Amino acid sequence: MPEICQFTALAYQLKRSARRRSVALQIRSGTLTVLAPAGVAKQSIDRFIAQKQSWIQQHLQAQQQHAVTPDYLLAGLIPLLDEQLQIKVVTDSHSAISRDGQTLWLQLSRRVSAQRQKQKQLELLKAWYIAQAQQWFADRLWYWQQQMQVEASALQIKNWQRKWGSCTSSGVVSFNWRLMLAPAWIADYVVVHELTHLTHMDHSPAFWQRLAKFYPQYKEVKSWFRAHQHLLDLA
Repeated sequence: MPEICQFTALAYQLKRSARRRSVALQIRSGTLTVLAPAGVAKQSIDRFIAQKQSWIQQHLQAQQQHAVTPDYLLAGLIPLLDEQLQIKVVTDSHSAISRDGQTLWLQLSRRVSAQRQKQKQLELLKAWYIAQAQQWFADRLWYWQQQMQVEASALQIKNWQRKWGSCTSSGVVSFNWRLMLAPAWIADYVVVHELTHLTHMDHSPAFWQRLAKFYPQYKEVKSWFRAHQHLLDLA
């Protein structure tokens, strides 16, 4: 889990070293890293981050503007919550997808033309992710409903581009299947967020107070999405 600056709510990775004599900042791949001497107090580090907040935000936004969706198929690796699965593509009599341990097998029918092969692979992956999302969110919904003493009326998996969850006044909660490409703690937050709407349908102070009761690290999620939401897509 990342550290959180108490003055700005910015998330950062902290790396200490006995050899360092001063605090320094690095921003790479949308992640803020603080390099600090071993004995510097966290409060001093947070004050330093607050002083540099304008510079940090400028560089984070610049990196986000130039961020592109990774080509998971080309890389041969694809995320599933906190896991990394290796993609193997094979030719077969029919198109299908299956998982064997940490390997995800994409079977492509021989009838699929060379021009359509990548699109077919993406279609298979999307359908597979939707199935994973249906099961995972059902499990997490059951867990958090017990913790929060609320009950949703129905669960839906959606195909939004940049919307992650919703909750209707009738209690239907929906989640974006693309959250399966995010770390589990991010997807879990969206579950808690939407279930909190069963008690408070707005984003009033009472809403955030209740959300913080069950998910105290909720402020970290905004920083994560700002830096990494471009990763949550297949193409």
